Amino acid sequence: MKRPKYGVAKEHKTPFPYAMIAIEGDDVIVGKEDPEMHGWYWCKDKNDVEAWVPASHISIKDSKGIFTQDYNSIELDAKEGDVIQYLGESSGWVECLDGKWKYGWIPKDKLVCI
Repeated sequence: MKRPKYGVAKEHKTPFPYAMIAIEGDDVIVGKEDPEMHGWYWCKDKNDVEAWVPASHISIKDSKGIFTQDYNSIELDAKEGDVIQYLGESSGWVECLDGKWKYGWIPKDKLVCI
């Protein structure tokens, strides 16, 4: 299966030097929804790691959530002109690999399909 490729149209620098890593079935405390990025929730895991999690990856009831699939919150630093390989998409962000096989998320509005 050939995956789409995107070019980075605008540089992305991650504001978080860490990641929340979860496997399907892990519990999480669900906080506020991002007012600018609908469908993303500020969550805290059992190790007290806090990160944004897309609603597509958790089942939410009140302030508790359960991961419905594996998840890694790491964002990917990318420079304008870089090419990334598309892995998936959720609520305005693209899950991808860069040219060195480094994994992470980039906002879709910083990418162009090539």
